[in-house]
Amino acid sequence: MVHVSILKISLRITLTVCLLAGMLTSCKPTEKGYRQAYDAAKSKREQNDPDEYLLTGGHKLLSDEASNWRVIAGDSLQMEHKYIRPADGGKWPQSGPYRLAVAMFKMTTNANSMLSDLRKGGSLQPVIATDGKDSYYIIAGSATYADSLGNVLTTFRKENPGFQYIGLTPPRPVIIVGR
Repeated sequence: MVHVSILKISLRITLTVCLLAGMLTSCKPTEKGYRQAYDAAKSKREQNDPDEYLLTGGHKLLSDEASNWRVIAGDSLQMEHKYIRPADGGKWPQSGPYRLAVAMFKMTTNANSMLSDLRKGGSLQPVIATDGKDSYYIIAGSATYADSLGNVLTTFRKENPGFQYIGLTPPRPVIIVGR
């Protein structure tokens, strides 16, 4: 009888140890599990319109390289998501998170020189904006919606025929989405 109860206790202990070992191995994260979660989050992020989140105040993960293309005034323009602000404490001439960048410089001297040339006789009031990382953008205008930049782009091209989009790759205007 003692022998049977030792056998029962031994069987219970063995069974408990096996169950615990099975639970520990099944809870362990694997590279495959991490990859599946990453792919699911990435596909969800790509299905949403990033512009919608900027306008509604939502939060969204975007990599620094996140960009897409938008057709504005008959031209395909690249959209970049960056946090930029007017340089030297200036103010945006128009409101909205969409900014039309027409040039980019590494030195403020060059940016100021181009800005003064663009302001002569033009109806647009471009400003210099910075990302805080030694990049200075000439912003031709801003808008609440990306498609609204069509008027700014048309006016800019009409007032500055043959303009060279210095510092931008490819050499064409860029839409910077920021705050």
